[in-house]
Amino acid sequence: MQHRESSEAPAQKPGQPASAALSQSAEQALDQLAHLAALGHSVRQAYVSQLKLTGQIATAEWQLSGRSLTIAAALVVCFGAGLILLWGSILLVLGYLLFQLSSSLLITAAALVLLQFALLLWCWKSLGYVLSQVGFSNTLKQLRLLFFAAKPEDSNAHSTAS
Repeated sequence: MQHRESSEAPAQKPGQPASAALSQSAEQALDQLAHLAALGHSVRQAYVSQLKLTGQIATAEWQLSGRSLTIAAALVVCFGAGLILLWGSILLVLGYLLFQLSSSLLITAAALVLLQFALLLWCWKSLGYVLSQVGFSNTLKQLRLLFFAAKPEDSNAHSTAS
């Protein structure tokens, strides 16, 4: 910020003509305008570079999200295939063994249903973790910083007078 003294017209010396003082004031004003233009240009360059970095973050997050969705789809397919092939075979063997030991159809069925429920719960939690990796949180954070920059609060605005 410029001080008030520097923006006012310079005091005229007794031997100095009025036109020289006016031209010196105009030079100072032009220098200040050139300085403001240079500052505006540097702010614009910083803004453009920030926007480019935000674009790079968005691209990286897009790739990571695509990979996570691909993994999630593969897990869903594996979940279905595993239930049909491997888990069905295991339940069949365990059911046969439990029935031979207990000779009770009700105990065998209850144990197999509980085992089935435990596996489904584990698969559901695994799928939830993988899907939690999908998103653009860093890109959104950069865009908020870029477009909705937080305004610094005036520390004296909230103080109370004694």
